[in-house]
Amino acid sequence: MKHHDWSQVDQLAFEIAKLEAALRDGASVAETELNAAYTRLQALLRPAVIQIVDALIRDSKAVERIASEFLERVPHILPMRSHPENPCSRWIAGAVIEFVYHTNTEAHHLLSEQEQQTLQSLMGVEPRHMLSAEELDLIDRVRGVLTPDEFLVWYDYIVNGYAIPQIAELHQESCRWVEQTLQRARQKLWETVTTDTAHHTYTDVFGQSLTWLGVLRLYDHSSVAHSVASNGAVVGVAFAEEHRYAERIGNYTAYIASAFRWHDHQLVELGELGENCNPRGMISLDGEKVVVASDECQIHWDSERGAQRILADGSVHGMNACGDILVGEWKGRAACWRNGEVECLCDETPSVARAVSPDGKFIVGRIGSHAVCWDTASGVVRRLGTLGGEQSEALAVARDGSVVGKSDGRAFRWTPETGMCALNQREEDLSQAHSVSYDGKRIVGEALDENGDVFAFLWTEEDGLQDLNVLFAHLRTIGTRLERAYGISPHGRYIVGEGYRAETNRKEAFLLDLGELSC
Repeated sequence: MKHHDWSQVDQLAFEIAKLEAALRDGASVAETELNAAYTRLQALLRPAVIQIVDALIRDSKAVERIASEFLERVPHILPMRSHPENPCSRWIAGAVIEFVYHTNTEAHHLLSEQEQQTLQSLMGVEPRHMLSAEELDLIDRVRGVLTPDEFLVWYDYIVNGYAIPQIAELHQESCRWVEQTLQRARQKLWETVTTDTAHHTYTDVFGQSLTWLGVLRLYDHSSVAHSVASNGAVVGVAFAEEHRYAERIGNYTAYIASAFRWHDHQLVELGELGENCNPRGMISLDGEKVVVASDECQIHWDSERGAQRILADGSVHGMNACGDILVGEWKGRAACWRNGEVECLCDETPSVARAVSPDGKFIVGRIGSHAVCWDTASGVVRRLGTLGGEQSEALAVARDGSVVGKSDGRAFRWTPETGMCALNQREEDLSQAHSVSYDGKRIVGEALDENGDVFAFLWTEEDGLQDLNVLFAHLRTIGTRLERAYGISPHGRYIVGEGYRAETNRKEAFLLDLGELSC
């Protein structure tokens, strides 16, 4: 994007604002002088406005006309906008975008319905929900702190979802310039973020937030979140550390696990699961059913009956959307429970079922050392292969039958059309995918970076594998790190997992809300 000298624009805008004020006060200001000033301002603004419109519309025939229509309206909007603390260069990009998407009919038709709704909520025009005075103030502050260059780069990255190389090509600048501009914008936005000390939540204008769920009172060593419902309800496990002695092994450390459900900033204990176990938490689509299973017992919770603790009869690893199908392992074989009745999925051992699709049609897991997918409607068992090695395991499955998991130490995605493909193309990659959104478009998991540090990732077909710590740097405090993403909500808005929280110096469960833009 070409750089513009805004100093003349700002100076002229202030002069015009003074002339407007003098005219309203009855001073003898010649209208011809004011009109001439507006003509000069429109000429100064034209190159920047054309470039902004071109970046938003991508329709060369419409760009000139839309820019001219906007510039004609400058005399109507300048008196409302201009202020010494809010120079023209600070609000012009927002004003152009607002005009393009909410005033110009032809430009409006070039957007999808979802884009229209998103931008309506961003610009405060007929928002989908009532905004509080604090939120409105926050939006105004954000629109006031970014320069036009920063606003457009930030807009392309956050709203349009473009990758940095795409933005560089679009704006005819280097990737380094884009990264630096984006970093400046993030830093300025960070300063506009409000902090709720009670909930430890950082929220920006998109409704994005990172919430640390904390620990239970008697289980204050650490916590982890495994699964999240469409309404943001979370299921997970908190741990207590105890030092014990046994005659056979002497002194040892025991980690006692207790299940929890978190919703609306309330952490509720569901029951103890045992010591040194490997618990798994599952939650239904609506958040009204929960199963947390360890090798010793299972905690079943629903909104009507509360929590019930039962002895384990097999190992449960997955649950469907409505909570009436459980899958796992029973006597060394992959199994499925429907209404409490167990059904073996195959005669081969060892085998295990790790997950079931939302509608219960597909069940995935492993037979021997290879990933498999059971089609419950046809009875077909499909072996998914590997990424060229000897081992693979399927860990989650979407509604359309696309499967994610790990093979030979690498995260994969499998579809009938593409077969098994690695999510990260780096040969030295070490990663695994833990969960997938219902439509199969978003995958979360964990990976190691070049320094050997673990990080939580989000994968999409458009942007590939992205480090959540980089993608949402504006939500993290210094020293905090998102390490593993274990679950993603049905529509892909919420991500849960575990990470290191600097404020408490311990591992804690987190809930990442991607905001309205994700829906």
